[in-house]
Amino acid sequence: MEDELRLVAATPSGVIARQMGWFLKSARAEGASESPRLRTVMTALERGERSFAQRVALELGHFWRECLAPRWRAVQSLIEGDIQYRAAAVARRGLGAALGSLHPVLSYRAGALRIQDERTWTVSDSKKIVLHPSPLAKTWMLRDDPWGESGVHLAYPIRPSRADDAVTAGQTRANPLGRVIGHARLVLLADLGRPRTTTELAGRLHMSASTVSYHLVRLHRVGLLNRTREGSRVYYRRTSEADRLVASRGRHPRSEPVLVPSPGRAEGDPQLLDVLLS
Repeated sequence: MEDELRLVAATPSGVIARQMGWFLKSARAEGASESPRLRTVMTALERGERSFAQRVALELGHFWRECLAPRWRAVQSLIEGDIQYRAAAVARRGLGAALGSLHPVLSYRAGALRIQDERTWTVSDSKKIVLHPSPLAKTWMLRDDPWGESGVHLAYPIRPSRADDAVTAGQTRANPLGRVIGHARLVLLADLGRPRTTTELAGRLHMSASTVSYHLVRLHRVGLLNRTREGSRVYYRRTSEADRLVASRGRHPRSEPVLVPSPGRAEGDPQLLDVLLS
């Protein structure tokens, strides 16, 4: 990983200027030119392309070390399992069925990949599509190289597998508290040593907001969470009883490898990854 990060930091200025020029042009076309998130990118670019490349490499390194590296063995296993499943699907049902199974908005007909969401995209030269199973993606993400140098890259959420279920079930069976309240609620409790909102928890733990809300309501009903309101925001935090239950577990669920948090903010500094990867 260190070699790859050095390559990112050494990206030629011309490449950065060209790619970020395209990124900013696309953002303006979508009406996002005045957003605070986009200004984060523009401010970083004003310091020069070399500084921008070093900043991106620094943030990627931080995300790798803090989020992915401790979980990489399990994440890699999930990715490889998804690749094997898709390859078998191609052999059994054909390329069209396999690509169509990546996401409900994707379909493949007559040699073209079609994405029909809020907008419609058609990728006609499917031979140059690179597929990326992602443990981070909540939906599909398409990167179309306008210069034709690296082809089309399509990221999609990793398919939930029986192996994932087995890991979760095994973790739950191994812990008495998990057997009582379930693994998802145990993970939520472990992350509520400080007040957090439903939206914050959903982003950190890669659950849907509705799923998080469902579990929080039930944990609150049985006295394991305190709930406070500040303006329009509702914050949840463990009660003292829940603190004792989590402490008795002996190992923090956040260390379990199958939960991969999104890039977040480090030491209060706005992160480029939040903008560039969204």
